[in-house]
Amino acid sequence: MTMHQPTIQGARRERRAPADRRGASRATDLKEAALALFAERGYASVTIKDIAGALGVNSALIYYYFKNKEDLFHAAIDHAVDRALESHAALAATHDEPKGLIRGWLRTNAELAEPIRRLVKVMMDDAGAAAHQGRIAATVARFYAAETAILADAIRAGIAGGRFRPVDAEALARFVSVHLDGIMVAATVRPDFAVEAAIGELETLLWRELDAPTENA
Repeated sequence: MTMHQPTIQGARRERRAPADRRGASRATDLKEAALALFAERGYASVTIKDIAGALGVNSALIYYYFKNKEDLFHAAIDHAVDRALESHAALAATHDEPKGLIRGWLRTNAELAEPIRRLVKVMMDDAGAAAHQGRIAATVARFYAAETAILADAIRAGIAGGRFRPVDAEALARFVSVHLDGIMVAATVRPDFAVEAAIGELETLLWRELDAPTENA
């Protein structure tokens, strides 16, 4: 019996791992579907049944993963923030050149424009709701603290390496962050707004501000 115990435990782990992955994937699907509906119709107008219907599943499945609609709402917002930050973390793990890191963050915003736009829309619609205010405020603060740190750290590294001219890294990082917010708000209220083009223009302006003059200039 003892000889076979590791094999049995291993088999159980192998069975459990795919199930865990399927569960995580289903929870992610629910969060993304919920965020889309909350952005489109507002928190108050969306029901658990609506979210289940969007995915073609039974409403009971949502309660398996989340306590209630409010729990799913907060999880959906956390997921959208985590997705953006994880994309940049993956980039930073393989690439540490300051300009590349800044460009990577801007590209992350362009690539994830739709979920970020939904996140901005939901936060605009529900930030004043007393039931959500504390948790949303914490998530928003976490996102903007991370975004400002990503940009400011890269700017400071570029200055230290002689790639960028001396600037107030923190102030410029906040400016870029606010400008990115403006792009996402514009995309929310202007159906034909070109997010990628606007982010490209922001990047061009940023390099004009940051690039150190060459010796021959």
